[in-house]
Amino acid sequence: MSRQSDLDRVWDIIEKLGVCMLTTRFPGGLRARPLEARPERDAGLIWFVTDLHSSKEQEIESEHDVGLVFIDAKAKAYLSITARAEVRRDPTKAAQIWKRTDNAWWDGPEDPDVCVLRVRPITAELWDGPASSAVAAYEFAKARVTGQEPNLGENRKVTVRMLGVETNRRPSNTFRNPPSPTYRLLWKAIRSHKQITCTYLGRYREVCPTILGYKADGREAVLAFQFDGESTKPLPDWRCFDLVGLKDARQRNGPWYGGTRHSRTQPCLKFVDVDANVPVTLKQPKPLPFGSPKLRPPRRPDQ
Repeated sequence: MSRQSDLDRVWDIIEKLGVCMLTTRFPGGLRARPLEARPERDAGLIWFVTDLHSSKEQEIESEHDVGLVFIDAKAKAYLSITARAEVRRDPTKAAQIWKRTDNAWWDGPEDPDVCVLRVRPITAELWDGPASSAVAAYEFAKARVTGQEPNLGENRKVTVRMLGVETNRRPSNTFRNPPSPTYRLLWKAIRSHKQITCTYLGRYREVCPTILGYKADGREAVLAFQFDGESTKPLPDWRCFDLVGLKDARQRNGPWYGGTRHSRTQPCLKFVDVDANVPVTLKQPKPLPFGSPKLRPPRRPDQ
């Protein structure tokens, strides 16, 4: 079967089944729970309506890599998806994908506890079992062309690169949009070692922003050391914040917290604009836009 046929098969399974198991990472290992998917095939995205204060939102905030598993037992089809997820407080999107059954859990899409998960599939692994309808159709079609007997007794496994996959290549100049006002505020705070107060995912935070830049797809993000405020995890600790979800940011004076050495390369940012511990990044006259050739890769633990 062609790549497009395999890709269509993947999306057909997602749309047919709806409910999947979503797996996230937490300090003790991996955790999975059932969620109802709201696929958006044309955009290459899967959305979920969920609660802002559940543990999976905090787990995704710390680690954006997730796994999805869809099982169609009747068709003997098994689908595993590796994806990247982000949490959004977006009542407009929630209203677009809202279902009547959601009202059993929340008071409509404007409920302050409602958020959405935006999941971008990267890679899918599909097992089509013996005699599933898709495999049977393919095998009979092939038999008519080749004259060979259809093979209906073996599993078929394919790996599919999904649409909209994030790239590791340096961004092109076409993405050079001006940094947002929040980005500029954080840029100044890092250079002057100022604290920031803000809200993120509905929780009040007090942080020292340390590394500012962009994710692989161009989203503005900051790696910050949260020393006070609200959190479902013990503080102090490092946090990766997508700036689209960071609200009411204000700069203030106060002690500067955060280590100068790290045990591993930070996974928050792909392209670094300013790093509080890298003096050369503190000398730029203004914030760098996404796509600038002056953006740097994350520093290694030994740097």
